[in-house]
Amino acid sequence: MNPQFWWYVSRASGIVAGVLLVLTLIWGLLLTSKIIDKKGLPAWLTDLHRYLGGLTVIFIGVHLGALVADSYLKFSWAELFVPFVSTYRAGAVAWGIGAFWGLILVEGTSLAQRRMNRKTWRTIHFVSYPVALMTALHAAQAGTDAGNPIFRVISIFLIGLLTVLTLIRIVYIRPKRKVIIPKRSEPSPELSPEPPTGPPPYTGHFEP
Repeated sequence: MNPQFWWYVSRASGIVAGVLLVLTLIWGLLLTSKIIDKKGLPAWLTDLHRYLGGLTVIFIGVHLGALVADSYLKFSWAELFVPFVSTYRAGAVAWGIGAFWGLILVEGTSLAQRRMNRKTWRTIHFVSYPVALMTALHAAQAGTDAGNPIFRVISIFLIGLLTVLTLIRIVYIRPKRKVIIPKRSEPSPELSPEPPTGPPPYTGHFEP
């Protein structure tokens, strides 16, 4: 076996996991911003956002396992899960660890979505954006393929597309507020005064 086999596996799986993460966010934005109409799509396409998120977790697992199996850098499990413990580019690796735990939080709450408050779930789901940012910083600072022209072009394109869709979602697509117009109450008919039943009022003049 090539002594660098696990190093190649860790690099390839890390790149694939990063691309899948960005594609997960892009597809989610395309659906939630209604750029793509979900009504005309088959069920598996509407669930593609969830499938991509699951694949991202799987490839991150392969990435971490390959780093432990690699005999060159010799990462321990603690160095892969605890920030700033790694002896190899501690700051750059810490970005990846933060992205990993953020993704676990997002995916875990997505599995429990039906048992959670909708507002709470949506708030936690927004952690996906910091996760994408930390992943990009990790890839740029810790990855050995950051200088590859193809890697740069793909990264710039995906990040640019994600940024544009995020701005569209925030600025241009706003939830419509229902304006409630209070109903005017119909005026009740005025009651005519009852005729006096007693003697006429005194006017100061005596009439025979």
